[in-house]
Amino acid sequence: MKHHFGDMLDRSGGHWSFLPNAQRYAFHMPEWTSGQKLVSIATISSEDKNWELISTFPNLEELTLHSPSHEQMAYVSNLWRLKRLRITHARPKSLAFISRLQNLEEIILEYVSGFDDISPLGQLSNLRALHIENVRRVSDFSGIKNAQNLRYLSIDGTFDWAQPVESFDFLGDLAQLEFLRLMQIRAPKVPNPLGSLLRLKNLSKLKISMSAFPIEVFAWIQARLPQVEGAIRPPYIKIGGENQEIRASDYRSRLPIDEFLSGPGRSIGADGKRYQWIGHSAALLGKGQRGPTASKETVDRICDAHAEKYQRLVEQFSV
Repeated sequence: MKHHFGDMLDRSGGHWSFLPNAQRYAFHMPEWTSGQKLVSIATISSEDKNWELISTFPNLEELTLHSPSHEQMAYVSNLWRLKRLRITHARPKSLAFISRLQNLEEIILEYVSGFDDISPLGQLSNLRALHIENVRRVSDFSGIKNAQNLRYLSIDGTFDWAQPVESFDFLGDLAQLEFLRLMQIRAPKVPNPLGSLLRLKNLSKLKISMSAFPIEVFAWIQARLPQVEGAIRPPYIKIGGENQEIRASDYRSRLPIDEFLSGPGRSIGADGKRYQWIGHSAALLGKGQRGPTASKETVDRICDAHAEKYQRLVEQFSV
């Protein structure tokens, strides 16, 4: 039942009390027994036995459903004491079973598909933190706007699939929102997709992937929301131009020395460690921007030109 997920939550603002992803397994029991008063956190999967007995745990507040059955997801609606719910690798046809859990404060959906209506989450009056990662059939997130106590919202795609979001206008209705994260998304092609952020008086932090929006949108964010952490960001990130130590897990660390040194850019340092030269390159801020891979002088020139263009746009939007 284990998976490779890292913990994608930003915990710096105190919005989350959920356990980090990797710790979920410490609270998994393949076979449950009834009435466990000390259990406040549990993880169940479709392979577990007697999983229904979690309803007899009087202090259960946090539940992870990992690859759950449809029966298990439907049963969750009976656990009215829950405050934190994580669902991973599931295909519910609807999220209606969640809307009955009015004590929920934190929800994580990771690789959950099958449903196309997010609005049941908007019916949760106590929901404070929501992380959505790779929900394949959803592009309309406007149903979240009714969750008026929401303070943290994260919408993520993956490196090989961008999460479509047809409009961000709903964000302006989340009056309590403090933190917004948008990573690996496919944004609508409109002139000012994030204009609704100006209505959020409590917004204090942004995390947006470098390729989520055209450079003009990032310049607008910096010009109009300079007080928000993450709104002011570098127009490029330079990469490489250094010898990188080869880790013990890398097959090159086990090659005979002569064979290792025959590869381009490889060397052995005075410390006896093996290194690989990483050439100069850069990532440029803005959707569709092709980062250069070239000599140091060429990379510097392209980055400087991009920075100048970005600064002109910021000044333009500041007027």
